[in-house]
Amino acid sequence: MISILFVVLSAVGPSPIVIDEARPTHIVQPEEPRRARVDARGASRIVIIARAGWLRVEGRPDATEVLAEGTARAPRDDLLEKITLTGTREGDIVRIVVELPDTKGMGWNWDNDNPPSLDLTVNVPSTIAVEIEDSSGEMRVHGTGALEITDGSGAIEIREVGGALRVEDGSGGVEIENVRGDVTVEDGSGEIDVRDVTGSVSLRDGSGSITARGVGGSVHVLRDGSGGIRVIDVGGDFIVERGRRRGISYDGVKGKVRVE
Repeated sequence: MISILFVVLSAVGPSPIVIDEARPTHIVQPEEPRRARVDARGASRIVIIARAGWLRVEGRPDATEVLAEGTARAPRDDLLEKITLTGTREGDIVRIVVELPDTKGMGWNWDNDNPPSLDLTVNVPSTIAVEIEDSSGEMRVHGTGALEITDGSGAIEIREVGGALRVEDGSGGVEIENVRGDVTVEDGSGEIDVRDVTGSVSLRDGSGSITARGVGGSVHVLRDGSGGIRVIDVGGDFIVERGRRRGISYDGVKGKVRVE
C-alpha cells in the first residue's frame, strides 16, 4: 500500500521546467537623456557631429537658438557615462558635438548588446547653413539653409533645403526633395532619388539606381558603377560620363543628351 501511494504522488508531482534557449532574450540597455542649447543669433554656420545613432535635424523659421536633445544608450553604465553632448559657439560658428567612448580593443561581443550610441534631434534656425558629420544610423534633415553632409552609412532623407546641397555618403539610400540650389552627391552604394531641384544636379555613384525628376538645370552623372539611370523633366542638359549605355532612360530633357 505504501509503494502504491508513492507511485501516485510521483505521477501528479510538478512538471519539469523547460527553458527554450533558442528564443532570443531582450536585454534592456541603460539609457540617459542628453541636452544642449546654443544661442544662434548672428551665426553663419551650424556644425553637427553626430557619430552613431539616428539623427533628425529640423529647420524652424522662428528659431533663434540651436536645441539638441537625445537619448544616450550603452550596454554598461561606465560606457553610458562617457557619452556626451555639447553645444558651443566660436565667433559665428555653432557646434553640436557628440562624443562616444572608444570601444576598440575591448573585445566586446555586440551580438546581444548594441554599441554605445546617441539618438539625436536638433532644431536649428532655417536660414543658417548646416554642416553634418555622421558615422552611422538613419538621418532625416528637413527645412534647413544650405546643407553639407558627410555620412558613413545609413539611409538619408533630405527635404526643403534653402540653398546648395552637397552629400558624401558611404552606403545607404539617399532621398532628396525640394532644394533651392545646386545638388552634388557622391555615393558609394545605395539608391539615389532626387526630385524638384531649382539648380543643377551632379552625381557620382558606385552602385544602385539613380532617379532625377523635376530639375531646373542640368543633370550630370560623372560616374555610375551599376544600376539603372532614369531622368524626367530636366531644364538643361543630361550627360552621363563613364557610365553604361544600357539601363538609361530619359524624358522631357530640354537641353542636349550625351551618354559617353
